[in-house]
Amino acid sequence: MLPSKKSKVLVVLLLISGLLSGCGYSVQGSTPSEKIALVSIPVIKEDDDGILRNSLARAISETGKYKYASKEASAELVIKFENEYVDIIGYEWDVNAATGIELNRLYPDEGRKSVVASVALIDVKTKDPIIEPFKVIAQANYDFVNPVALKDIEFRDARGQKQTTLQYSLGQLDSEEGARSACSATLYQDLAKKILDGLRRAPSVKREKNERR
Repeated sequence: MLPSKKSKVLVVLLLISGLLSGCGYSVQGSTPSEKIALVSIPVIKEDDDGILRNSLARAISETGKYKYASKEASAELVIKFENEYVDIIGYEWDVNAATGIELNRLYPDEGRKSVVASVALIDVKTKDPIIEPFKVIAQANYDFVNPVALKDIEFRDARGQKQTTLQYSLGQLDSEEGARSACSATLYQDLAKKILDGLRRAPSVKREKNERR
């Protein structure tokens, strides 16, 4: 008896499936079936509010290689801050606190906070690096006001009543210290994106045969 058309189709599908599986592909698509590594993220010392750690945990699966896990992870993503610094990048004319008259001197009103961090992905059991360690730099700009300049901290509303600018600034107008602290969320989100980009690009660590365990 000759095989039916359905039998022929089934045989062809089985052959294709076997070929794809042998090449490391799944029949659900043309993407290589790579094993997704579970990665934990230890507490980052300088990340007091957990913004950086939480951003990384949410986005790490976007790499296509890793997935966050708080338990039973095979790898550990270690982030260490090597340097943090602040630069003043903007100025305005200072004023006399009593008269409100501009003085012939400049007062800083814009800063930039920068962070340099080292990144390592290590094997939980052996403590060996899985990929080549790398460094990232992230920056965030912020504005702040001259606390002695009434034009910066007060204004009159439509009824002619004095109001405090800081109540309406949504964080853009604050003291230097307050604005620098408020920009940390933006800074750490940018840092998280750059770390994830580095994870995608970093090459695996090559080991000699006698070093492999």
